[in-house]
Amino acid sequence: MTVLDERPGCAVQGPAGATAAAAAAEELDRVLAGLQWRFVARSRHTLAAGEWAEHTTGDAALLLVTDGLVRVRGVGDVADLAPGDFLFLPHGPRFEVHALSRATVQCVRAATVGADTGAGLLPAVVLLTELPQSEPTAATLLQAVVEEYRTPRSVLGDRVVTLVATLAISSWYARGCAPARWLMQRDDPGLARAVAAIHAEPGREWTVDDLARVALASRSGFAARFRAATGLTPGRYLAQVRVAHARCLLTAGDLPVGTIARRLGYGSDTAFGRAFRRHTGATPSEYRRDSVLRTRTPPATAATAATR
Repeated sequence: MTVLDERPGCAVQGPAGATAAAAAAEELDRVLAGLQWRFVARSRHTLAAGEWAEHTTGDAALLLVTDGLVRVRGVGDVADLAPGDFLFLPHGPRFEVHALSRATVQCVRAATVGADTGAGLLPAVVLLTELPQSEPTAATLLQAVVEEYRTPRSVLGDRVVTLVATLAISSWYARGCAPARWLMQRDDPGLARAVAAIHAEPGREWTVDDLARVALASRSGFAARFRAATGLTPGRYLAQVRVAHARCLLTAGDLPVGTIARRLGYGSDTAFGRAFRRHTGATPSEYRRDSVLRTRTPPATAATAATR
């Protein structure tokens, strides 16, 4: 058996990749078309350092940090949020927002409408950085809901919240944050299981045979289905997932680059650095340095955030 590896190659998308991308875009449109949200409530938290706000209603939540630094607890391993960071929690977990410095957070609570099946496909956490820059319409609408829509259960409020959630999910997908299994799981659950396994253990030395067994498929059939669905070979896909995990680890903490390389299955720091640079154009150290600078330099829009 051949262990999957990342082989040098051109990043230009071929016919298979274009076909897969078009199919994924159509599936994304179908998912988004089925999602409707009802505006439940809005709040604006201005917290001193050390203060915290608790959300226990079980509604979905959309949060935008406009000032300061906060930590969200109760929703898994989420990095600390800086001004401009947006968090969408579709499944209504109970959570707490802790201020690490004086901070302002806008929050909208929402609920799904009808017997929709699309909401079940959404991840537990949708995290977007620099929302006012990347999706200014979503940021402006969210602020309008918090500041102006004092009466919940209004048609206009429902439509605005639905639009904000739709823009966020679309941007999350366009940025490459969504695992492919998110759109696969309805049409090809076996393939979705294999993709989920890659995301769960990106540092494992996966072979095509390993993944085919997870998918309960033959080796040749699995490889063909995988490429048709993702536009990539399993090896190339694994490489992309590893780099995505590396980005998160480099941004969220201070793990040594060598530790990250080993955790993600690379035999040496050099191999990791070469693969990372091929995908991002920067070395791991350069990427971490630039991420720290972005976090420490709040967006201009956040500096003028109002207080409660």
